[in-house]
Amino acid sequence: MVLETKKVTRNEVARRAGVVPSTVSDVINNGPRPVSDETRAKVLAAIDALEYRPNAVARQLRRQCTTTIGLIVPDTCNTYFAEVAQGIEAVAYPDYAQLVCRRVAAGEGLKSVLVCGTSLGMSIAANKVAGIRAALCHDVYTAHQARAHTDVNVLCMGAWIVSPQRAEGILDGWLSTDFEAGWHQPRLIQLENPALDPGSLDKIRFGVTLSPNTSVFVPLLFAGQLEDGMRQAAENGFRVVELSLRKPDDLSEEKLSSLLDTYGLGLSAIATGQSCLHDGMCLAAADPSAVQGAVTRLKAHIDLAAKFEAAVILGGIRGRFTGSADEMAEQRRRALAAVAECAEHAIDRGVQLLLEPINRYETNFINTAMEGLDFIEDVGYPEIKLLLDTFHMNLEEVDINATLTRYAAKIGYIHFADSNRYAPGLGHLQFHQFMTTLIANQYDGVITAEILPLPDDERAMEQAGAFISSLSSAVDDE
Repeated sequence: MVLETKKVTRNEVARRAGVVPSTVSDVINNGPRPVSDETRAKVLAAIDALEYRPNAVARQLRRQCTTTIGLIVPDTCNTYFAEVAQGIEAVAYPDYAQLVCRRVAAGEGLKSVLVCGTSLGMSIAANKVAGIRAALCHDVYTAHQARAHTDVNVLCMGAWIVSPQRAEGILDGWLSTDFEAGWHQPRLIQLENPALDPGSLDKIRFGVTLSPNTSVFVPLLFAGQLEDGMRQAAENGFRVVELSLRKPDDLSEEKLSSLLDTYGLGLSAIATGQSCLHDGMCLAAADPSAVQGAVTRLKAHIDLAAKFEAAVILGGIRGRFTGSADEMAEQRRRALAAVAECAEHAIDRGVQLLLEPINRYETNFINTAMEGLDFIEDVGYPEIKLLLDTFHMNLEEVDINATLTRYAAKIGYIHFADSNRYAPGLGHLQFHQFMTTLIANQYDGVITAEILPLPDDERAMEQAGAFISSLSSAVDDE
C-alpha cells in the first residue's frame, strides 16, 4: 500500500514535532518502541501539516525485517494510514505484490502477507509468480483451510474488509496451521500444473523401482520388503515395477510371477548395477575376469527378463574407468566387446537393452545422452536404446526438454527423479514440461520413479503416486 511521496523528509517531521526521527518511525509503524499519546499527537499533527507521505512498503521490503512474513502494511487503525488507504487505487500494487512473492519463491522467506484495500488485485498479482499459492482470506476458517488443504504461502487481506481485530485472528490461524498433505498432495500438484489430456497418457506405463534385497545403492523403495513395495505400488496407481537385482536368483521366477499377478503389476525392467557395486562385476573393470563375470551375470538377467517381457538396464554395472589414458582406452574396448556380446544375447531372446547415462560424480563412463549414442554406435547394435534419467540429466544436459526432443527416436525408457533425487514435485525440476515434451514426441514407453526413500518408503511412494495422479484430470470430459 503506497502513495507517491512529496519531498518532505522524516527529519523535517521530527523537527516540527520536536522529537527525534526514530520517534516518527515508531508512530508511523506503531512501534517497536512505545510512544506517549501526547508525543503521538504531535507527530501526527506534523505529518498532517507537512503532508508527509512515506513509502512504507518499500521501506519494509528494504529492511527484510522477517523471514516468515514478507510484507505487512502497518495497522490501518492508525489515523494516518486510514488516510493513506484512500489512495490505494493509485498505487501500482502488482509491482509490490510480485516483488515480495519473488522473494518468497526464491527462498528468502517462507511466507508472505499482502494487504491492500480489498486485496483482490494483490492476490491475482501474487498468483502470477511461479511457486506462489496466494489466497484471499477474510475469516479465520478460510485462512486455516488455505494452509491445511492447499499449503498457501501468501496470505492476502483487505484493509477495507477486515477489521484489525479480525485480521489478528486470521493471521494467527494461518501461521499456526500446517499443510496436511496426504489426500491433498495430488490436488496441490494439479493446482500448480495444468492437467494433461488423459488420452495422451494411455500408452505410457508408470512404475517405481523396488528391490528384493537391501543395497548400497540408495535410490530404491522398500529395499528388502518387496511384497510391501508391490502392494503399495498398486495402491498408489502404478502399473509396473522395475526391479534392482544383484543376482537373477535373488528372487525365484515363481515367486516373482506370483507377486506380480497378486498385485496386478507388470515387470518393466531389471536394473543390474548391484552386480558392480557389491561384487565388482563391472563392464569397465581393469580386470578382464571381472568384465567376463559382468557379461555372465547380464546374460542371466536377460534370460530372466525374457520370461516377463522386461528390459535390462546397463547403468551402474558399467562402473568407471581407472588408470592411465592407454589403460582406460583398453577398458573401453573390452566394455564395447562385452556389451556387443550381451546385445546379441538379448536380441536372440527378444529383450530390449537400455543404456543409461549417469552423472559425472558417479562415473566417468557415459555421462550424457550424446555420449550414450556414440557408445551404442561403436558397439554396432543400434537395437540398444537410451534410458534417460531426469536426475542425471539435470546435472549433465544443458536443456532437458531439448535433449528429450533431439534423441526422441532413441529413447526406450525414462527415469523420473527430482533435482534432489526425491520423488517428482519435491525439487525444482519441471516435470509437466518434460511430460508435454515426451507426449509431443509420441513417447509411449515406461516411466519409473527411481527415487530416495525419503522421508520414508511409504511417503516417498505416496508422493510419486500423487505426481502420477496429477498428470491428468480426475474428471473425464463429457
